[in-house]
Amino acid sequence: MTKRKISAKCVDLDDFGRGIIKFEGHAYFIDDFLPDEEAIIETIYEYGKIVDAYIIKRLKDSPYRVKPICKYYPDCGGCQLMHLAYPQQLLYKSKKVKYLLHKFAHLDVDVLPTIGLDNPTRFRNKVQKPIGMDYKNNVPVAGFYRNGTHELIPVDDCLMETELSSKITDKVLDLMVKYDYYPFDEDEMTGLVRHLLIKTSSFYNTALVTLVVTDPEVKSAKDFAKDLMDAIPEVKGVVFNLNYRHTNVILGEKNIPILGETHIADKIFDKEFLISTKSFYQTNPKQIETLYGTAIKLAGLKKTDTVLDAYCGTGTIGLSLADKVKKVVGVEIEPEAIEDANKNAQLNKIANATLIEGDCTEYLNDTKENFDVIIMDPPRKGSTPDFLNAVKRIKPRTLVYISCDPVTLSRDIGLISDTYEIKTVQPVDMFPNTMHVETVVSMSKRKPDDKVSIYVDALKVNLPEKEEKATYKDIEDYVFKTYNIKVSSLDIALCKEKYGLTQRENYNKAKNPFYQQPKVNKEKEDYVVEAFKHFKMM
Repeated sequence: MTKRKISAKCVDLDDFGRGIIKFEGHAYFIDDFLPDEEAIIETIYEYGKIVDAYIIKRLKDSPYRVKPICKYYPDCGGCQLMHLAYPQQLLYKSKKVKYLLHKFAHLDVDVLPTIGLDNPTRFRNKVQKPIGMDYKNNVPVAGFYRNGTHELIPVDDCLMETELSSKITDKVLDLMVKYDYYPFDEDEMTGLVRHLLIKTSSFYNTALVTLVVTDPEVKSAKDFAKDLMDAIPEVKGVVFNLNYRHTNVILGEKNIPILGETHIADKIFDKEFLISTKSFYQTNPKQIETLYGTAIKLAGLKKTDTVLDAYCGTGTIGLSLADKVKKVVGVEIEPEAIEDANKNAQLNKIANATLIEGDCTEYLNDTKENFDVIIMDPPRKGSTPDFLNAVKRIKPRTLVYISCDPVTLSRDIGLISDTYEIKTVQPVDMFPNTMHVETVVSMSKRKPDDKVSIYVDALKVNLPEKEEKATYKDIEDYVFKTYNIKVSSLDIALCKEKYGLTQRENYNKAKNPFYQQPKVNKEKEDYVVEAFKHFKMM
């Protein structure tokens, strides 16, 4: 498209916190643009009726625009809404959840005001920092990637992380110089240290430090760890995680304990929970009890209830409510997580919890247990139709869905809304200054005579045949716009081949009989499959 300049007014924010304008039938998406603001913009990219653009000159600012408190904003990409006053951030998140439930589940429901923080800074108990090299000064640096890129922005002190975490980062970088631990260069595939992962306990003020490295045999590893722990006594353990693959996935399969503990402990309500390198634990301790307390309250628990904690991770939700019910069953597919869950049950002397390693859908299909309440907290990609169908077959009295992505939440609720009715939608701000929002939804079984109120878009009733023949670009654009994830043509081609969607032979295959076919990127496979389903390809 030809670049052009136009005068425009922002009408709303999209799911990624970008300003939206509409002009001549096109939707324009612009960073750092708030509703009711006016500006001269220039278009830069067009796909279909969607246009990316940037601001040349501001004409009118929103009364809710504030000066970002972070000197790295918006370059580092970690925050997207720091230019918007915090009360309006909370309003945006409630509105976002309501809109997406309308868009994907076709439901018009009331959404409660988002529960925020008194002080929306220094809340992260977990930070993952890529490590790079400042070639000008020849020293390693830590920071975050520029939004949508792998360009490292060095950050001396992130205002979202704890002061302890920032202190640890500085010391790790100093010790890397001392011990000649060079940062990994993903272009050259050289160097040792890829990422620094720091987990902290807000209750005990302790930390577990993990370096993601490319070599299982790191020279002076114990000396490095001892120096770090001597300098910062709050560090209770140092672990190296081995990841030598060419991948965007941060952690590799193997953890190598170097010195000290492999776990730290934190408290939720009156219970202790262990935190390890790979275990999932909510990243905002200021809001954990708010989030879980909301879910437990909305579950309407009885002493006689049997509860399923689906996608239970390390058991934090199920174990937190165990003393309120007859029995808790937690199911989690990750072996390390369920191992930690069992340790947490033993640590808190909880005898009425059964924690099972396995697939949640398979478990529901095989179990003879009758569940009164199901609480589910799936990963960002959401649940699956098979699991939700199993829930409908089990027919618990109450279903509580905790979600970190309102898009997949809305999609899943749309699949179950014929059987379950939404009672309460409560967003909780676990990630201030970002477009992310955690949401708790409570649902109850519909009565036989209940009616389902849905929104129907007449334009989408008769789906065009072309949806069954989506192009590679259609799929790439859908995944990026829906999940903010970039997939390649190779990712799509490999997925099409894996799921039997290839219409013809791949004539680009290597003729060498010893050629090794690339494997599907597991991290991106789920997103591509969702696109296939969206376009009615499977």
